[in-house]
Amino acid sequence: MLAISWSTIFWEVINFLVITVALYFLAFKPMAKRAEARSLEKAAAKAKLEENVAASAEKLREIDDRLMLLNEEIQVITDQAYANSQILQKDLLDATQETADRIMKDAVYEARKEQVVEIQEHQVQLVDFLLGFANQTLLEVTPPEVHERLIDEMIKHIYNLGKTDLRTVQNIRESLEGRSPVVELGLPQALSPENERRLVNTFNALTDTEVDLTITIIPDLIAGVRARIGDIVLDNTLGSQIENMRDEITSSLETLLVENND
Repeated sequence: MLAISWSTIFWEVINFLVITVALYFLAFKPMAKRAEARSLEKAAAKAKLEENVAASAEKLREIDDRLMLLNEEIQVITDQAYANSQILQKDLLDATQETADRIMKDAVYEARKEQVVEIQEHQVQLVDFLLGFANQTLLEVTPPEVHERLIDEMIKHIYNLGKTDLRTVQNIRESLEGRSPVVELGLPQALSPENERRLVNTFNALTDTEVDLTITIIPDLIAGVRARIGDIVLDNTLGSQIENMRDEITSSLETLLVENND
């Protein structure tokens, strides 16, 4: 019969308990803490990610709102630029008229002191000088933006013909019957590719056909566009507007000469 050593069993149990407690504190408990720490880190990372997603969504909403405001600002700026171009064009023409009137009066006064008859004989040359002076002045002071604005104005004017002056549109299309659809453009400077494309599209819509552009550079036009389509001429150049003042200046000059003779 086997002899059981209770003391040996007791000490084996004690050793087992000691080893178990040691493993708990030295291995299992640190591992549990590390697992808990990793769980907390994952939870924090998830919360941070959710926070970043929410922040990104808010940023996207802010960007969308800003883009909407930017589109509104661009429209306001465009409308203001067009209004300013109208004011600038009027101011330039008024300044030209004032300059022409002042030069005309000075020229008449100086010439009258020498010989009134000579002024009458050279009236045409004097008017040419006044218009030439006004033209040269505008050539020197007119900014490039005016030319761009007048191109925009011409394009808007042509598109508005379809709404306000269908008779003119019909006349233009009838004048092209039996002819090559060519639009002859007079410009003070070369067109940018973008403006050339815009004008081609505009005249295509006006004539209801594909047109070809022939471009002639005429620096004396100063700014704007002169277009001949069939028998119709559309012209908003500053040079033409100055030339249209010839009769008015001639009439004013004759009036002044008559008053001085009286």
